Amino acid sequence: MSPETADTPIGWQTNFKQLIAVAEGAPDEALKDAVAPLHPADAAELINLVEHVEIRERIFRALAPDVAPRVLRLVSPLVREQIVQGLPADRLQRMLEHLDSDDAADLIASMPKERAQSILAALPGPVAARIQQLLRYPEDTAGGLMKSEYAAVLEGATVEEAIEIVRILAGTVPDIHNVFVVDRRFHLLGVLPLAGLILAREGQTVDAVMDRQVISATVETDQEEVARLFRKYDLLSLPVTDLRGALLGRITVDDVVDVLEEEANEDFAKLSGLGREEPVFDSPVRTIRRRLPWLGLNLVTTSLSATVIGFFQGTIESTAIAAALMTIVAAQGGNAGVQTLTVMVRGLALGQISASHARPILLKELAVAGGNGVALGLTAGTGAYLLHGQRLLAVVLGLALLVNYLVAALVASVIPLTLRWLRADPAVASSVFVTACTDICGFFSFLGLLTIGLCLFG
Repeated sequence: MSPETADTPIGWQTNFKQLIAVAEGAPDEALKDAVAPLHPADAAELINLVEHVEIRERIFRALAPDVAPRVLRLVSPLVREQIVQGLPADRLQRMLEHLDSDDAADLIASMPKERAQSILAALPGPVAARIQQLLRYPEDTAGGLMKSEYAAVLEGATVEEAIEIVRILAGTVPDIHNVFVVDRRFHLLGVLPLAGLILAREGQTVDAVMDRQVISATVETDQEEVARLFRKYDLLSLPVTDLRGALLGRITVDDVVDVLEEEANEDFAKLSGLGREEPVFDSPVRTIRRRLPWLGLNLVTTSLSATVIGFFQGTIESTAIAAALMTIVAAQGGNAGVQTLTVMVRGLALGQISASHARPILLKELAVAGGNGVALGLTAGTGAYLLHGQRLLAVVLGLALLVNYLVAALVASVIPLTLRWLRADPAVASSVFVTACTDICGFFSFLGLLTIGLCLFG
């Protein structure tokens, strides 16, 4: 979008190609004018789309000083790492001072150790102290997610005093949703939403209007549990305390959205056999290292399937069409298994499924598999009989489909529950394992039943 249309809302319709062309050849002033109307989220999307590192850095340098920190928070981790490497230390320090403490800590954590230490040493003392405090906590815990800026008042304060504190902190504490009430040892006693604060009568104390049923997390709470709390209680922010109940910070809903996306991407990557989320523009060497073990495992499992087929070479030679029909059984079992596996992993991730649910879930999935197996077995068997005119082949195909659907339901239900019982990530039960089982059982059931049938009725 050209500078002449700067008053037009910028969104998904932004002409990124035109902006990239400006970044590739226009003077610095023209580039600054071109990117000035962009919303930070659109600027981050533009930078993510640019392939050349030099052009990315040029666009980032053209951003206004107050916009650049917000854009840096929104770009992908790999792009952020590349941009930070090219930033002068003094500009990076100024940007860290404008970021929320949690975002600043994440940025410092992504730097090489020596540079991170030098940047921290150059920051103002209070800023560096807040960042260093957050760096003590693992990134996948509430302590790693929280920001240390919050609004709090002592018990016994009046509503007017609380409102004045909010006014004072509004410029330095972003997104104030609640005022926390603490005692003199900073133990969390209650929470007061801004709406309740505004509607409270003049002269009331915060003790009289605060909510004492506080939903909170400790610094050691896992990020998945944090996300579950936000979802269950429809929260906008969540106070975080130490193990003794002293208030240390808060987590806001925007951070939880990032967690949900991260967890979903991670589970999807594991279900896809990648083990973890893979950046689109990651280096070929790292990509090979990540994918190779899973592909090697898949090679082993497919070799087992080929071995099973080899046992029935005589059956295939005598009934050539069996080579085509057996792939239907294996593919259908694999698809059914992945469906069940996806439902199981999602249910475990959302806390909807526990070990006590194993029996009813297994019975339900077996019932579903049986129903699908009967319906599709009859359909496939009828189709095979009409096409090939062989009654035995039709019956074997239908029965093999039913058996493999049942196997798929059993395997895809048991593996995630077993992994959860072993305190492992259920998403590791990837489709590689499920499809391996359904391929082997599919080929074995179809060719085995066909062999028996030929011996008895052939």
